[in-house]
Amino acid sequence: MSNPGAKPARHAATYLDLTGEERVRELISQFAATIDRPDDPEWTKSLFPYLTVHSVSPDGPHPSVTFSFIVQPQHCNRLNNLHGGCTASLFDFCTSTVLAVIARPGFWSYLGVTRTLNTTYLRPAPAGCEVRIECEIVQVGQRLCSLRGTMRRADNGAVVATCEHGKVNTDPGVVKV
Repeated sequence: MSNPGAKPARHAATYLDLTGEERVRELISQFAATIDRPDDPEWTKSLFPYLTVHSVSPDGPHPSVTFSFIVQPQHCNRLNNLHGGCTASLFDFCTSTVLAVIARPGFWSYLGVTRTLNTTYLRPAPAGCEVRIECEIVQVGQRLCSLRGTMRRADNGAVVATCEHGKVNTDPGVVKV
């Protein structure tokens, strides 16, 4: 995942001034803007035209964001179902993005880096299928956090895949051990 803090002046000047929901939407917008840039090597950019924010719940003990994604043929395996690597990439981005809801200077404003990403695949999501990716913060501290993701078919709620995602904070000023 690209570092949303790659442009520190813009990041510090505007990104953290937004509400949590606005930050989530801004991240999606920033990634979607790279689609037509051939100089951008981000290999996951083909996901973003089909990924939208469905809902944001910033309150409570477990802030969450739910995304909607329409599975496209280019995201499928030879059986015409969402590829496992694509599923893991969606989880990596979407579960990371929920941290934008709680970010503040020095506290997850760069969304950290992945430490672990455990994905369990339960059933297929064929091309054309809409899935909902429910992401929540399970636990967050100054240096480490635990996130959870559940991917469901939008039409019947059947669980397609789940993930547990551990991250390390990389914000400047965080003590490195």
